[in-house]
Amino acid sequence: MVSIRAPGAGGCSLGVLIMILTVLRTHLTHCGNPPAVFLHQAKAECHFRAGGQGMRYLERHFINREEYAYFDSDIGHFVGRTELGVAQADYWNNDTAYMELTRAAVETFCRHNYETHKPFTEQRRVPPKVKITPTRSPSLEHQNLLVCMVSGFFPSEIQVKWLRNRVEESRVVYAQLLQNGDWTYQVDAILETVLEHRDTYTCEVEHSSLQQPLRVNWEPETSESARSKLLTGIMGFVLGVVFIIVGLIIYLKNKKGTTQLRIPPNEGTTQLRIPPNEGLLS
Repeated sequence: MVSIRAPGAGGCSLGVLIMILTVLRTHLTHCGNPPAVFLHQAKAECHFRAGGQGMRYLERHFINREEYAYFDSDIGHFVGRTELGVAQADYWNNDTAYMELTRAAVETFCRHNYETHKPFTEQRRVPPKVKITPTRSPSLEHQNLLVCMVSGFFPSEIQVKWLRNRVEESRVVYAQLLQNGDWTYQVDAILETVLEHRDTYTCEVEHSSLQQPLRVNWEPETSESARSKLLTGIMGFVLGVVFIIVGLIIYLKNKKGTTQLRIPPNEGTTQLRIPPNEGLLS
């Protein structure tokens, strides 16, 4: 065993020293409990109104999800939120070159990216699709629900109206505007009404993607249920006519096959009668 002796001290082996340091380090580790993960984040945000007005650049800094300092282009310098953030903000504010770049970001970063992405965001237009669906059987003299389903449009601003014989209905319930996963939206407008013959219901939609309002008409007589019943009746009538014609043809063929030509027994033959004693030689 190899040991190291310190000058002027008793014999303390290296193994004992290592054991003592190990115990002390374990004790200090349990007492301190430092966090297992340190996370530093920096976020650059651009805020603006329609048309890019009021462009604002906001730079935020976080440690473990706690914001400690930020820069606001409307203020023009960094602001500290914590003790560390105050010191860091003071350091950045005294860096002239860095502050020039940060202040210019409202144009070099925000305005530049706004103009680049504007055709795909602010100027993007997708026209809506409109479909009218009755949620109950379209029967007269009973309350019915007519749903105008408007889907696949962008941007989200839209106006949907229900018209009855070209007069706007006020008893309309609007469902919550829903956002699809493809940057489009959908919304339902529900009308509760009593259907009457010859009434025309119109769902009118106004959207920035349309040059004029989009109108879809619906009538009880021409509804999907009524059309289905009408088609069913027509198909039944056609099949009935076909069966009658086929049966008539089969009947005529069978009748023709059983018809025979009957000839009277005395027609077409000649009978010769000879007296009993005539024609014999004596």
